[in-house]
Amino acid sequence: MVKLYVCKICGEPYIGEFSEDCPFCGAQKYYLKPVKEFSELWKTELTEQEKKDLKETLDLEINATAYYTKISENSRKYSKQNRLFKQLTRVEREHAKMAAKFFNIEMPEIKGENLKGSVKKDLERTKELEKMAVEKYQTFLKNAENKNVKTFYVALIHAEQGHHEIISEEIKLA
Repeated sequence: MVKLYVCKICGEPYIGEFSEDCPFCGAQKYYLKPVKEFSELWKTELTEQEKKDLKETLDLEINATAYYTKISENSRKYSKQNRLFKQLTRVEREHAKMAAKFFNIEMPEIKGENLKGSVKKDLERTKELEKMAVEKYQTFLKNAENKNVKTFYVALIHAEQGHHEIISEEIKLA
């Protein structure tokens, strides 16, 4: 049955049958809730360590968004790589927006590193970025005291691990 859901992590609405993961931020389907059960995860008090970790999260996600946008834009339109990086861009942008919501700020300017010069090198760099994100977010999860911040990092880790897996497969095919 088609219903209105809202992702507990990113706050984006989803109309449809139950999805496998949030189509916006990649959070597990567990976080897709009927609209009446939604509450804003990011409206919470933060410790100084959580603020520091969330700022680093925001910076990492902005860099990934910029990098993946460049890859998508430099790929042949409608190619597999174009579509993959277009979707990765959407998800990483959503992650950056979520981190910004914890600070109650507008999304900062999207800027990041330049392309590496070849499909293979860009895929390798993407794999590095995703692995680094998983490792950092696991540390940030351990640092977190706030339940909402912990929930945020659990969801991010799931999404970034999925990105790492798909990119690892793409490298094998490249």
